Amino acid sequence: MSSTAISQPRSSRSEEYSEKQIKLLLREPHRLGWICGKDLLQPIHSEWIKYCWDDPVLVDQDSALQAHRGSYKTTAIDVIGTIRWLMSHPNDRIAIVRKTFSDAAEVVDTVAAIMRKPEVKLIFKACGYGIPKAIIERSGKLTYNFKETVTPEANVTAHGLDGSLTGHHYDKIICDDIITLKDRISHAEREQTKEMIRELATNIIDPGKHVAWIGTPWHRDDGWTTIPITPIKYSIHDCEILSPREIEKKKRTTTPFLFAANYELNVTTDESSLFKDAQMGSWDYALSSVAHLDAAFDGDHTCALTVMSRIAEGKIQAKGWVYPGNVKDWLGEIAKFCKQHKVKILYNETNPDKGYTADALLKLGLSVYTYAEKQNKHMKIATHLYEAWGSLVWDKDTDPEYLNQILDYREGMEPDDAPDSAASLVREALPVKAVTDSMWRF
Repeated sequence: MSSTAISQPRSSRSEEYSEKQIKLLLREPHRLGWICGKDLLQPIHSEWIKYCWDDPVLVDQDSALQAHRGSYKTTAIDVIGTIRWLMSHPNDRIAIVRKTFSDAAEVVDTVAAIMRKPEVKLIFKACGYGIPKAIIERSGKLTYNFKETVTPEANVTAHGLDGSLTGHHYDKIICDDIITLKDRISHAEREQTKEMIRELATNIIDPGKHVAWIGTPWHRDDGWTTIPITPIKYSIHDCEILSPREIEKKKRTTTPFLFAANYELNVTTDESSLFKDAQMGSWDYALSSVAHLDAAFDGDHTCALTVMSRIAEGKIQAKGWVYPGNVKDWLGEIAKFCKQHKVKILYNETNPDKGYTADALLKLGLSVYTYAEKQNKHMKIATHLYEAWGSLVWDKDTDPEYLNQILDYREGMEPDDAPDSAASLVREALPVKAVTDSMWRF
């Protein structure tokens, strides 16, 4: 069979693979991706896979790669890279580390699903291992019958920074997106991530082995400053993965800071920002709350829902979400969240829709207070939200995109729906001078 049988995406195979074809898949692993159903992988993804898995072994150092969001780096490096590595290193212990265990386990589950494909089984048979069979496939762990060494670690194991890594040792560690929007939001999160990076780089990897660091930057002082190697970078302008139309949409719907960081891989300074690191905490569901909805109807605006209630020592617990598109598509979800958080009054301005949204939410059982907005948006944000910022304790489950809109707020820049909603709720129901529940405006 000629190599053309594996030169096109999603080729259907039932015959054996030749030694020549196996060498081609190892040399150009994006073709392996095609066989696995990952049609969108390109030759550049083969470069990334080989850099993160092969090259550092030759030069005895870690590898670090930054690539823009939406570049399929996880699919290529984590998933296809793992399968390719097992084709020639059946006894290696591989760790997939991501921000959370669930994120890492999702990658391992994808590897497991692909390994069950008939075409992939034939590939491993051609590598001399027989038909691969998972003898352990649970809880983010995969061990196959071709692994001859006996170790506590599996062939592939998922780990999150939200769990413990102590006591584990690996031949290969792929750290993918362990620095996220949470690191942009919280100083404490950044410091915790840095500590985990130091642990991964020194105590978890076996001597002489290497770690691959993959992701995008989020803050000028995030974990990338701790990673012991300068990353190679592939910005949105270096790749042809997103079309010009897709790039333009990203610019319209992403804050300028986030676009620069995640797509151009350029972390700009935020010294001019009104709002620095957010205080984070956990929501007290026993307390009644008030809420504000900034509704959107068309264009690239988002709906923003903010919930707040007073807690001890003059603090205010806060939580928020942003929803893309028309508010009509989210009314049921908004009502559910309000009831879950014991919202007594939902504030909603009538300027955009003459009361349509308020009427719809009233029918869903919410108590809605409407008002006509007269204040300049920037003045509202720069006074009411700015004055309250030091008193706000944001729930750890707040939508990160919501908080990013606040942290990246600049006058005249969009999207600004989250800071607008938060400022409106502080002004309407939780003025800074009010320090007791009895002084709430409802």
